[in-house]
Amino acid sequence: MAKLKSPKIPDVLRTFYINSEHRNSILMVQNDKRTILYLKLAAERNRKRRIGVITKSTKTLKVTRIHAKHYFRKLSGYGFNDYVLRTAISFDKIWLKDDYSEWKIPVDYILAKGTICDSKGQEIDKEQHILHFKEKGFERQIFVPLVDIEQFRVLKKENRRF
Repeated sequence: MAKLKSPKIPDVLRTFYINSEHRNSILMVQNDKRTILYLKLAAERNRKRRIGVITKSTKTLKVTRIHAKHYFRKLSGYGFNDYVLRTAISFDKIWLKDDYSEWKIPVDYILAKGTICDSKGQEIDKEQHILHFKEKGFERQIFVPLVDIEQFRVLKKENRRF
């Protein structure tokens, strides 16, 4: 007997503007299991940058980074989209994965404890932990040093699905 296929539910596309000029936006492509987040910048008309994938069952945003490309050496860490973190409703953890390791970081930790160090390793004022890259047209980002998120590292024996 042939197995019946359930009808495919089409993905839903939603757009949220992240600045007052309605130039930069967050695009969401979602279905009943996952949501894919993209950043669309006004400076790059035909390109969208993938932020990550939200798994609805685990309430986790999975973000993949290339260490050589995304690691911000001056601050010794990675940046996260300020708008996405502050308006997060459908996720409460970020699963950050790079070329070397993986971390599961609570969003509250990034928002509350995220500090930035200058090029000499000195802590910068708490209000300056958000940077805005206007010259490139990027969104506001919160940077977290890798030494601060080391406590959330996922070991290989823990990184499995049941």
